[in-house]
Amino acid sequence: MDAVSKYSLASLAWLSAQAVPLIIWPSLVSTLLRADSPQQPGIQYSPANAALEQYFARSLGLSQLALGSLLLVLSGVLPLDSAVEAPEDVAAGATPIANAAVLISALYHAAAASYSYMRYYATGQLAYLLGCLCASVLATFGLWVLMFAGNRRLSRRTGADKETSGWPFKNVEAEKKKKKRF
Repeated sequence: MDAVSKYSLASLAWLSAQAVPLIIWPSLVSTLLRADSPQQPGIQYSPANAALEQYFARSLGLSQLALGSLLLVLSGVLPLDSAVEAPEDVAAGATPIANAAVLISALYHAAAASYSYMRYYATGQLAYLLGCLCASVLATFGLWVLMFAGNRRLSRRTGADKETSGWPFKNVEAEKKKKKRF
């Protein structure tokens, strides 16, 4: 399994872990994250507010599942065509569509991590810190996949890295090949 597939599955697992409680128990999640404050006289928590919270929580849960599923499909973990019809010479690694999907999901995880950290800083609740840590790990992993995943810079014939540099050390193999040419 390549790095893009691992990132896609990890992202789907984290998004699903957030989405399932939102879909099944939306009022429980909002109750757990509600700040403990004394009741103010005359202000009641109406059933309309509870219904609206449940609607938004379930909608968020479904959208997180959709984002994770879309990431699986666009990254190539779940192929859209049959294995018989797929070309055999497709190089393993990140495709442009997979890179775009990983970029968007990594930006989502980075935004979720920063928001969770701000909420943790304001409230001190450990649930926000856990969300911040998991989203930060996934954002970092997504950026790593964008920068280093794939074998685009490897030679098909020799398997050697094409992006070698001579600084600060000399590339002896490249110099040998240049001497053989002349």
